[in-house]
Amino acid sequence: MDDVPREILQAAYKRNPKYIWKVPFHFSLLAACGVLLYAVSDMSWAVKIPVGLVCTFFVTNIIRGLGAIAHDSVHGTVFKSKRASYWLGAICWAPSGMSYTVYSNYHLHHHRITNTYPDVDNFVVTDYTKNPFLAKALLLAVYTFAYPLYFMTQIVRYVPRLTAWQKIRMNLELVAWWAVVAAGVWFLPAYVMLFLYGLPFVFGSILASTTSMIEHFEMEPGEDAYSSRTYATDAHFMNFLWNNVSFHNEHHKYPGIPWYNLRSFHEAAYPHYDQRVQAECYKTFLPVVWMLWKRCLQIDVTKIEAKYSTLNREEERKRHMELAGIAPANAS
Repeated sequence: MDDVPREILQAAYKRNPKYIWKVPFHFSLLAACGVLLYAVSDMSWAVKIPVGLVCTFFVTNIIRGLGAIAHDSVHGTVFKSKRASYWLGAICWAPSGMSYTVYSNYHLHHHRITNTYPDVDNFVVTDYTKNPFLAKALLLAVYTFAYPLYFMTQIVRYVPRLTAWQKIRMNLELVAWWAVVAAGVWFLPAYVMLFLYGLPFVFGSILASTTSMIEHFEMEPGEDAYSSRTYATDAHFMNFLWNNVSFHNEHHKYPGIPWYNLRSFHEAAYPHYDQRVQAECYKTFLPVVWMLWKRCLQIDVTKIEAKYSTLNREEERKRHMELAGIAPANAS
């Protein structure tokens, strides 16, 4: 990817503020789903179930798209102002149910240590079991539905890295969002909350698990061009909802490219990728999931143990946690 012509890169880094309108558009879609669910809440289940499932599909993918914009706010590619970046990121990240402040600290660090042993996104199954059968079952569980559970147990490592004010802000973010959810549970019919947030939370966990697997499972540390996969490049509608988050290889190599330029950059730059990078760019989504699930069933725990056999794992984690994350684009 180092052979991508300068003019293609220059075009990719250009910002266009009109794309900020995707934020109110996405939230308007969420509101529309809520209104529709409320409107049919007194009808028969023959109506409520299909309407609910359609709304669940949209809400799940809209939340993923809002998360992509929050992710760009972490990287400073939305606003030059750190304060504006924070507020937009916190608002867009809130539906995930997690703290934007601690996520920001983790994610910039993830870019610094991608796919190394201490990287949260590098799930080392032999830390939990060396039994071949259990290891395969655990990998499938994590990369099918349980990745958010694993992620929450690991991201607490980043809380000590926060300043006193950031810790307060982290808790305020969590309280604010879950108060909104509690209000919804109290005031809205159970049917509405089930399909507006309950089921989307479940399906969002599945989506987060499978996409995490695609992005980093069995990828190697080192050169950013080889650290992740790009996928679903032909899924135009889904990438419209996702705000191009599936162009993950491009993002890791050039984290300063705004989300709305990732597709055009990929299409212009792809002929200049070397074969190794091109081999990890996929036009589809589900076939890539099937392929990697099969790899989960073929893992060799002895090879994983051998890979990390020379490491003092606790010291390695401590050493990497002392490193700062990469600087966001708007850092002075």
